[in-house]
Amino acid sequence: MPALSFRDVILQEKEQLRLRREKLKIAHGTPAQENWFGIALSGGGIRSATINMGFLKTLHRFGILQKADYLSSVSGGGYTHAYVQTTAKKSGDLAHAFSEEHTDAMRQHGEYLTPGKGFWKTGNTFLLAVAYFVSWCMSMISPLIIVGIGYYAYGIAAQLLGSNPFSGTAMPASEVARLATYAVVAIFGVHFLTNIYLNFSLSVSKVFNKLETVLAALVLLVYVWLIIADMGSLGYTDGIPAALLKIATLFVLGFYINPNAISFHRYYRKQLADMYLRFAPGYKNIPLKDLFDAQSNDPKQFVAPYPLINTCLNLQNPAGDDKFMGAKASDYFLLSPLFCGSKLTGYVPTTFYDDYRNMTLPAAVTISAAAVNPGLGMYSSKLLSILITLANARLGFWVSNPLVLKKTYDLVWWPIYFFRELLGRIGTNNTMVNISDGGHIENLGVYELLRRGCRLIVAVDAGEDKIYTFADLNNLLIRARNELGLEIRFREKHQPEELIRPRPTQVYSKQRFAIADIYQWWTDEKIAEPGKPERPGEIVNFDEPRKVGTFIYVKSSVTAPTGKPVLDKKEALKYGTYKYKIYHPDFPHESTSDQFFDPIQWEAYYQLGQYLGADMLGLSDLEKYEAGSAPQLTVENLIGWFDDPENCPLFALPGVVADDDLEVLQSRGIEEPEVKYRM
Repeated sequence: MPALSFRDVILQEKEQLRLRREKLKIAHGTPAQENWFGIALSGGGIRSATINMGFLKTLHRFGILQKADYLSSVSGGGYTHAYVQTTAKKSGDLAHAFSEEHTDAMRQHGEYLTPGKGFWKTGNTFLLAVAYFVSWCMSMISPLIIVGIGYYAYGIAAQLLGSNPFSGTAMPASEVARLATYAVVAIFGVHFLTNIYLNFSLSVSKVFNKLETVLAALVLLVYVWLIIADMGSLGYTDGIPAALLKIATLFVLGFYINPNAISFHRYYRKQLADMYLRFAPGYKNIPLKDLFDAQSNDPKQFVAPYPLINTCLNLQNPAGDDKFMGAKASDYFLLSPLFCGSKLTGYVPTTFYDDYRNMTLPAAVTISAAAVNPGLGMYSSKLLSILITLANARLGFWVSNPLVLKKTYDLVWWPIYFFRELLGRIGTNNTMVNISDGGHIENLGVYELLRRGCRLIVAVDAGEDKIYTFADLNNLLIRARNELGLEIRFREKHQPEELIRPRPTQVYSKQRFAIADIYQWWTDEKIAEPGKPERPGEIVNFDEPRKVGTFIYVKSSVTAPTGKPVLDKKEALKYGTYKYKIYHPDFPHESTSDQFFDPIQWEAYYQLGQYLGADMLGLSDLEKYEAGSAPQLTVENLIGWFDDPENCPLFALPGVVADDDLEVLQSRGIEEPEVKYRM
């Protein structure tokens, strides 16, 4: 079968979503216009995971989360995504994902890479170091296999020639080693002294570097010469049959040293699963293909929104195609229960290849969070590829290439792929393609929702952004306009740099979210609407852009608190959160490299996420409303209000409007909502 197009993917996805809506009694829009609703959880490590946990709790509390059609995640947002999917799968109810028991357990184990306290934490830190070293040793088997095959192949050639052509021509090994050592020490010493005394010289150091490069090459050649000059001195006494057997053994071994199985990805995956997936033991390692099935009559199979797990297809050497010239190429690679693939490779059913069919949810989420990898998408570098490969800091994954579609056998000779990573020779012309952190191409997780024509998109940007440059948002805006013909145009009073970015003298943000309208300027019509003929490849330009959706951008930010919370035993943790920004001014943008959250830090970000959701809904006090007590907070009202606030009814709850819409409220006789303490 040929690789499938995105049109094939979208039609089958939406058929499943229609069944889900029917069974959950969800209705968005009219039969003539289906209003798809997607929620996007950005990357940002455990910071993003914790913020998104709080945000989704608020959406669930008012019945909004279940009404979403899609839940799209990148990197750290995927931690929470996987947790919600598996706990809902276990219980058949999204409420189970926000139980206090689970929340408290995660709060106490925020240091998921080295969990525990005291002796146990020390032991787990040592365990991390040992695991990394063992994984590194295993990764070196690939180059050793190639060296071994070359070694025995030369021995066979020497025996067939009747003698070693290099024997008797070399100086004793000890003499060569001694001279090489003297040369290295002499050049290094002179270089060192010259650098000290000629500190501002422009060229002297480079002259020595050139000399050292020549010397390094000569030393390498000398030692290779010594090895092949006297095979016997290295213990080579095998006859031709024995050497052939060893070559065959090494060659066969090359089919089994799958880097996915021996890289540090495995340890990372286990730690994430222990932190976020332990609450659903029967589903902790659920295959990705089994995560969603709207055809089932069991609500467990479809109660959570359809999952889109975003990764990056690395293309450091994209088959020499001219369209990649001058660009660090990458593509959006999707992992989902129904299909896996990208625009450039095409798509395959998740059940088609063994590696997709057997891929588990924790594996998919770990790939999406593989921030360190030889291939880094638009951040790729040849030098980094060498350093990261040799250091075995490989968290990405090799998966079957939908363009190749070789199903007659599943054998891959893996040593080649070690050198593809090392030399940056990763592309779409290989049997396997390399995928890594979705943040290496688009860190908000919004792109796939735009491609699916979602009428309402709510996105949480929890990436590190201390000075509020909105880099991930800018990247999305550029890609949406240039690749999809979609302009995300923020409304006049909702410019993020004015509303969310704190002024230096004010420290706090005015508001935590901004609203934009999505306009379409052109379309390539590769996806036909049901019942309408497809026009493959036909590009349609519009004289005037047409509005096709609403985008709610929620930014990790802090508004100025009003009032002071009462300190008592029940509120001690919340009081600590109130003080958290005093002692941690970078909050909520502490470094993503900090993956070790203590309980107070975890709670600070968790509560922040809850109030991000509350602010978006215009709720000044979450504690005022019981869960499910606001049935009027529906997705239909959200879509209607953000699309046409003049003609659509307001929410009945006081304060369910942004602060800059107070004039509209007051014109309708509604008083300004009471503002209470919030973090």
